Parts: sequence; C-alpha cells; structure tokens
Amino acid sequence: MKKTALLIFLPILMLIAVASVPYWVGGAIEKQLRAQSDLFQLQWKQQPGVSYELYRYQRGYLASVVDTRFTFDPQMISVLPMSDALVMAPFSLTFRHTISHGPWIDKGFSLRTMSRIDTVLVPEGEQQATSNFYFGDRGAFAMTTWLEWAGAIRSDGAVPAYRGRDHTGQYDVKWGGVNWGVEGGWMVAQGRGHFNAPRFELANADYGVTVGGLSGVFNRFMPSQGLPFDDGEITLNTFKLRGESSKGIPLAVVLRDMTSAYRVFKREELIDVTQQLEFRLLQINDEKFNRGAIYLALHNLDAAVLHTMQQRYIALTQLPDIDSERLSQVLLQEAQSLLPELLAQAPVIDLNKIEVTTINGQMSGRFKLGIEEGAAVFTSMALPNDFKALLRLARIEIDIKLPATIIEQQARKAVSANIVEQLLDSEQPMTAETLAQQTTRAVEQMLVQFEIQNIIRRETNHYRTKLHYQDGHLYLNGVPADNFLALLPSLKES
Repeated sequence: MKKTALLIFLPILMLIAVASVPYWVGGAIEKQLRAQSDLFQLQWKQQPGVSYELYRYQRGYLASVVDTRFTFDPQMISVLPMSDALVMAPFSLTFRHTISHGPWIDKGFSLRTMSRIDTVLVPEGEQQATSNFYFGDRGAFAMTTWLEWAGAIRSDGAVPAYRGRDHTGQYDVKWGGVNWGVEGGWMVAQGRGHFNAPRFELANADYGVTVGGLSGVFNRFMPSQGLPFDDGEITLNTFKLRGESSKGIPLAVVLRDMTSAYRVFKREELIDVTQQLEFRLLQINDEKFNRGAIYLALHNLDAAVLHTMQQRYIALTQLPDIDSERLSQVLLQEAQSLLPELLAQAPVIDLNKIEVTTINGQMSGRFKLGIEEGAAVFTSMALPNDFKALLRLARIEIDIKLPATIIEQQARKAVSANIVEQLLDSEQPMTAETLAQQTTRAVEQMLVQFEIQNIIRRETNHYRTKLHYQDGHLYLNGVPADNFLALLPSLKES
C-alpha cells in the first residue's frame, strides 16, 4: 500500500517541483535584481542632479514586470549659472522591464540563462504625445538583456529611425536611429560596450545642424566609492552647424573626422587621467584648421580627496533652495579648503601636445604645470592671497612654436597705429608706400629686439619660445631670466 501511494504521489511531487521552478527562479531573480538596484541607486545618488528608484516589482509565475525611474534636475547637473532661457525643469524617464523567468525562455530550455529582460521607455504626459508623433506604436527605446546565473550580462538596444517634420512643425528632421550593445557583469557596474548613431539632421531656412557617423566603444568599472575607472573612444565623422552668432553674424562650422580617446588609471591611492582629441578639419566660416590634436594628462590625483569633494558636492546639491550661482560659490570654497591635501601628492597637469595646421603653417605647443615632489604644502590656503607662495612650489614648462608669418602679422598690428601717429606728428606725407616701409622697418626692429632679449628664437620659418619656471627661478630658452619676474608686481618679493 505504501509503495502504491509512493508511486502515485512521487510523480505528482515531481510535477509540482518542476512546475514551481519558474516561480522559484522568479524569486531568485527578484532577490538579485533588488540587490543590484540598491547598488545602482547608491551609485546614481553620488551623481548630482540624477536620482534612480525601483518603484514597482510585480512578480508573476512565468514573468515579472518591473518599473524603474530616473529623475533629472538639469540645474543641479550643471554647476554653472544658467540664463532664464536655458533653465529646464526637472523631468523623469520611466522604463518598464518585462522579465521572463528561466529556464524556459524563447521556447528553449537553458540552465545557463537566468532570465531575459525586455525593456521599453514608457512615455508619460508630453513625452507620450512626442513619442507617438515620431514613432507611432513603436517604442522610442527598446532593449533586450540576457542575465546568466554566473553573473554575466549581455544587452542589445535601439532607438528607431525617423524622417520628416519635427513635432513643432518648424524643422526638417532626418534621424538614423541609435544602436548599442553592452556585455560584462551585472552584479558589479562593469562591462564593455559600443554605440552607433549613423546620422542626425535638424534644419530650417535659418538654422541647421548635422551629426554624422557618431560611434564609440567603452570599458567601465564603477566601484562602490563612486569614482569611475574606465577607458573609451568616440569617433565623429561629420559635424556641421549653420546659423548666426550672438552678434547676428552668419556662422558656419564644419568639423570632420574627429576622434576622442580617454583613459583613467588607478595606482593605489592615486589616479591618472589622459584625454586625446584629434580632428582632420575644423572650419569656422572661411578660417580652416587642419590636422589638429590636443593631448591632456592629469597625474597624481588623490582618490580620497576627489571622493571627499564629490561627497560634499552631493550634500550641497541636496540643500533646499540653493541655486546654481550660490552652489558654484560654495563649491569653490570647498575646493579651496581641500586644495592643500590635493597638492600634497604633487599633481601634474600636462598638456603635452597642442598642434594644428593653418594656411600660414603649423602651430604647436606644450604646457606643463605641477607641484614639485616633496614640496612642503601649506596646511591651509586662501587664494588669491597665497598665490605667490603657492607659485614658488610650482614647476611650469611652456613650449610654443608659431609660423613666422603669424608672428609678423601680430607685430604689424601692434606697431601700425604707432607708425600712423608718428607720421601725423612729423607731418610727413602718409602715402601707402611710406606707411608700408615704416611698418616693415618697425616690425623687423621689434623682432630683432625680442631675439636679442632671448624672448623668441628664429627656427627656419618659425619662431619658438621655451619657458621654464622652477624653485622660484625663470628660464627663457634655457637662459636665466629672473629679471622678467620683476615686471610682474604680484610676483615681487614683499
């Protein structure tokens, strides 16, 4: 009898166990996602002007529905004061996630995949009318994510394309959509990804902007203290702007083949940051700049001090009734109070490459500013009063190389007014030929004097200046030049 009962109830128990698997998996997923959400909320809380919440989790048998919301306050994101025309009210974006519980997903069975999450943007209020105008019944944002039991994550998403008039009826729009993908680990904020936006155009009779071929790759790790360590690269094939300047002057800007790469490294308690920007062509109206490059590096940044500054910034942004102008003032005071700790690690700002080619030739330069290692930094500092004392701890290197034609043009502008005045005082005939001869002679004399004083040096078709400041002493082109410091009242010994 017992064997018969066992034979009857054992299959039933097995069926119950198998049938409960999706609900059990759903519970495990909910536990993991809530833990991830708590970490995510903590990390976004450290970004001023942005908040995140998981405000609905409706768990079902085969699937669950989860709503998350991001709220943005543009005035808190930017520390710079905004004009009334630029002020934007806080707004929210709500995302709905439909979570399919494993192990049966997409009519397949897998012990590896924990769940599939389909995410869409849920437009609300004005967002809904705008979304319906551009995309109809299609979602303005769609993403599919696969989570694995081992902690791996893979996501693919897209924003659909659109072509036609904008929702206000003022502009023609050509929007090629956006595609992206991410893979990495989902229980820690780390991963690598890519995105691609082929084309965006917005234009009317008076204004036009075109962004073509915007793409990028990135690697990111965000530890619990909220300081990012990552690297990435962004490529932009074309940027065009047509309009007018603030003074009503026609403005046309063209940027082609731009790349920007960044790296963030952590060395124990110090952080190094590098940023490289290059472009093939930048044209502003009729002025053309070719093969431009800017390489910037920040070394020996104290991670603990940066984290403290970040925390104080967050605390300030949460104060009631604090506006952007007041916030920027208080932040400056806070940064000044932490400056001695930051300088104690001998940080360095190294603009190690500035280069661009103009119609007159290639311009290049370098700028390096740092604190001498081992220098005794003051425990308290009040700028600008302590600027001179701080400068004596600094090491400065400047190397500038400019085409001779540019230097000569600037010299002509500097002397031409004096030449005209001298000719008028002497009552000499001020013919164009006389003015040109006098100006050429004055420019030659000025540049010769600069070379005699070792301010500039002639190198074939270029002029070059090297400045080195260390231990309170100034060198120009390798020659001591402390006499120039006496010309600056703020640097004279008191």
